Amino acid sequence: MRIIFLCLAALAIAPTHAQNKTAGLDANYRRSSLYKLMVDDPARPFADVIKASFVNGPLQDKFNDHNMAIRTIPSSGAKDEAENIGAFIQANHIARDVVAKWFNRSAKGGFNMELIQQRGNYAASAFDITKSKMTKRGPAALADAGEELIKNTFILVNDFRYVSKEEVAKKASSWLKVAGELGESAGVKGANSIASTSSDALNVVGKGYVVKTTAHLFRLDWNEEVAAIFYNDFWADDKTITPEKKKAFEESNIFNLVYVGSDVSWADVQSTTYSTKTDQELIERATNKAVDAVIVELQKNHDEFKTKTPLFSSEPLTAKIGMKEGLTAKSKFDVMELRMDADGNSTYVDVGTIKIDDSQPIWDNRYGATDENPGSTVDRTYFKKVSGKDFYPGMLIVQKKGK
Repeated sequence: MRIIFLCLAALAIAPTHAQNKTAGLDANYRRSSLYKLMVDDPARPFADVIKASFVNGPLQDKFNDHNMAIRTIPSSGAKDEAENIGAFIQANHIARDVVAKWFNRSAKGGFNMELIQQRGNYAASAFDITKSKMTKRGPAALADAGEELIKNTFILVNDFRYVSKEEVAKKASSWLKVAGELGESAGVKGANSIASTSSDALNVVGKGYVVKTTAHLFRLDWNEEVAAIFYNDFWADDKTITPEKKKAFEESNIFNLVYVGSDVSWADVQSTTYSTKTDQELIERATNKAVDAVIVELQKNHDEFKTKTPLFSSEPLTAKIGMKEGLTAKSKFDVMELRMDADGNSTYVDVGTIKIDDSQPIWDNRYGATDENPGSTVDRTYFKKVSGKDFYPGMLIVQKKGK
């Protein structure tokens, strides 16, 4: 019989006991890891606010935080920064540093498995490298770590472009249709939707910003060959590290990033004439909304970048996911259960499908939503079962392609 894992989560609850209960604990499922950088151009308006908003912005809670000391890439001044980004990644050995963080590399040059153990919810004994070849589960655990954790490490580089709605409105006078067209000509995808028919429209549009971001997504190239070289040639803990091994890792060039793709999105932060929000606060909000929006766009086009979310409750079916993740009334999700075979290898298995419950509002969990909707008490999104049975809190859901 297959051993059914309850999603490696602290909230794991057996199906027969899950009815009418919620997963009241934070999930410990295996998230992908994300390292976020931005192109920094001091010549652009509000450059210091943009940088501070990005660097100090909230973490994407569906990913493990893999940020490192380097958070910005100096702009080349080119219209397309892709070549500059690639050159910076190579010159600064970003891929090697990403691996070093995974293995908690110390100042001495030694490694350990503590972060992998924590993120994968593994028993410490599974990662005793010196003994792994003498146990049945040891090598399998290392393989799991590579396939499900290290391999799913993404690097996201954002290049922000800000268009002041005040500038657009001035050019368009009081004709907001023209304002929308000007927004499109400025390179703001979907800018026509900014237009309003309000009699006070010019003043409303006159405060706030439209933020366009072009994001470039990379993935760490971690495979069996790279893993074998790492464990055989570079691995040592602080007790066994030698100057030769330390130097070998620091001069290695076997680690690389694979380009996944790019996408463009924008965030409209609008404030009425009665708002007390400053320009700096509007820019901060726009920056963080733009990051969330472009992640959604990239997930639509790249399945490997899609995140998993645990079901929060089974009756009713709910999950802590919402507009920030791009949910609409048409969104559908596969429901997945994590299982382990007799050899100790874990896999996700589809066990059903759910869709948005259109009788309930979709949770607006976007950045700044609390300020914009102060009276809202919605803190989750409701779903209806399409197929499958015996769903329980802690099962993972993944949005279907193109939905």
